[in-house]
Amino acid sequence: MAGRMLVVRNPKAGSFLTQNAFLEAAGVIFKNEDYNVYVYTTTARGDATRLAGEEGDSFDRIVAFGGDGTLNEVINGVMRLEKRPVLGYIPAGTTNDFAAGLGLSRNVVRAAETVLTGEPVLLDVGQFGEDRYFSYVASFGTFTKASYSAPQDAKNLLGYAAYLLEGLKSLSDIRSYHMTVTVNGESYEDDFIFGAVSNAMSVGGVMKFSADQVDLSDGLFEVLMIRTPGSLAALQQLLIDVTSRNYADCDGILFLRASDILVRCEAPIAWTVDGENGGEHAEIRLRNCHHAITILK
Repeated sequence: MAGRMLVVRNPKAGSFLTQNAFLEAAGVIFKNEDYNVYVYTTTARGDATRLAGEEGDSFDRIVAFGGDGTLNEVINGVMRLEKRPVLGYIPAGTTNDFAAGLGLSRNVVRAAETVLTGEPVLLDVGQFGEDRYFSYVASFGTFTKASYSAPQDAKNLLGYAAYLLEGLKSLSDIRSYHMTVTVNGESYEDDFIFGAVSNAMSVGGVMKFSADQVDLSDGLFEVLMIRTPGSLAALQQLLIDVTSRNYADCDGILFLRASDILVRCEAPIAWTVDGENGGEHAEIRLRNCHHAITILK
């Protein structure tokens, strides 16, 4: 009996050529295999979450074809299910941080082949507040807004550069947040300009981790908080430490691993969740859902 596969396609992700390559080549690959394939093209934000949550348990595999935001929506839908289908990911977005961490090909045909023949692996999923989930990062502060405020056309054309150009607009007015971060039973009260709770090898194409720093299925997040620098020289040193991955040995950076993080701030602050607007929160709890999904790589 043929299996059932749902491909959730975001037509706005990536370039026209990438979309064409998928429709012409990857579609043929799926049809030649023992699967009944259904392709759903999203038309609005939240479509993928709704579909995966309502229909996901009737499929053997659900494939996200788009950017990290498309995958995030699919995961948010799947996390509502008691019986969760195996997931596949064909990256066609701008940065595709999550795909890079998994070692998935940016070639849509090869990625489509992985959906059929790849190895299923268990991965952790982040819970943001009570009812929202993230695949690789929740963040706030300097540069964070750029990941969702940069126009989609600019992202498609410039990639990482679009994010950086948006971030540069606010460098002269870096905002500091006084907050308390509680992890592993300990609280850290300080002023921070940026924070990220992640489960990824790369975040925004700027913050990168080495293989010995990250395990995507160990039940732990990497928590990186950048303290407010006291001078331009201190800010410059922070940027050097971030780009050189010197997190643990820098006084200006709080770097920890934890499965449960509580962040309290004096006033609501804006967050992004997998590069999308996560709303403003004065208090937010982030939990690691260990081995929550199965994905092909």
